[in-house]
Amino acid sequence: MYRPAIGPEDLAAVGQVLHGRWLGPGEQTRQFEDRVRALAGTRHAIAVSSCTAALHLALEALDLETGDEVIVPSLTYCADVQAILAAGGTPVFCEVSPETLNLDADDALARITSRTRAILPVHFAGQVCDMERLWAATREAGIALIADAAHAFGSSRTGRPVGQLADATCFSFGPLKNITCGDGGAITTDDDGLAERVARRRQLGFASDTWTRLTQQRTGKYAVIDHGFRYHLNNLAAALGLSQLSRLESFRQRRLTLAKFYDRAFASLPNLCLLVRCDLEAFPHMYVVRVLDGSRDALVEHLQQQRIETAVQYPPNHLQPAFAAFGQPLPVTEQLAEQIVSLPFFVEMTSAEQQCVIAAVVEFMRSDTVSGSDSSCIPMVADFAAREVPHAA
Repeated sequence: MYRPAIGPEDLAAVGQVLHGRWLGPGEQTRQFEDRVRALAGTRHAIAVSSCTAALHLALEALDLETGDEVIVPSLTYCADVQAILAAGGTPVFCEVSPETLNLDADDALARITSRTRAILPVHFAGQVCDMERLWAATREAGIALIADAAHAFGSSRTGRPVGQLADATCFSFGPLKNITCGDGGAITTDDDGLAERVARRRQLGFASDTWTRLTQQRTGKYAVIDHGFRYHLNNLAAALGLSQLSRLESFRQRRLTLAKFYDRAFASLPNLCLLVRCDLEAFPHMYVVRVLDGSRDALVEHLQQQRIETAVQYPPNHLQPAFAAFGQPLPVTEQLAEQIVSLPFFVEMTSAEQQCVIAAVVEFMRSDTVSGSDSSCIPMVADFAAREVPHAA
């Protein structure tokens, strides 16, 4: 499905840190934050150990109280929901758009109540949400906009980097993301107070981190001035990330090429619906299609027999046992979850490998296995836009 692109320059960067013996957060961590901040066009970038840690810290900085609600799409990775719960909030699940799998703004905004403290849009597969509308709505409602951009590092919208489109934007640099630190994340923001709280709380509430104390020759003294967590990004991870950043645009262009090749190959297939993409500004992270005739699982089995891996990203969170207390019907999401499948998609994917995937998909979709049902790209629940949306209890 996915594979990180690791080159000799990455091995050399990590080796240099190992040779220097300072493995915790240090100079490479600071340099990585500087590069991320410059790319995002924000005043602050705080590097952390994962995107889950970033989401937790950003939400936790809101000082949520019992009953405070955070609106989040159900069709996302469970880390978003776990972060809301860890920060003391209550998840309120909303629908996504069938065309992009991004948060459906109409549905999300209809769920705002007096208890809503934040909306958490997810930039699914690297395609940026309608942040202009969400920004205006959250300003009017007096609530926070915390974005999950785990899939979207390197993406932009209307010429603006994704990292500057929310009160706080959370990135992932995990093993399979657009660039990798092995594992890691970051929060970008223009909010000085939020940045200060996040930076302090990512390292156990210390007034200053170990690298600062070392450079100021105060290694034996520290002060704990706030509660906090062990969420810092170490030098090894940051060195790998710095090396990867030098190839960010080449990675993006390769993924765009792969996505366009898939699009052209699948455009005329019956019962296969492609997601709407913004090629010029997106950094494609996954390649997801919708199988419209009920044969998604049969396609997955067919590809498995051809030794081609697939994934369903993601099972809806409102149907997960751990989140049953927050569940409510989401008919669009539930239907989409039976249609979506992710195909192999990574920077080092060869043309021959991609042709193998395409041939197997085409063979299946044009076979007698596939029924002759309606091949319309939006066969979703009737009156989706007009239906009444129930508020969370």
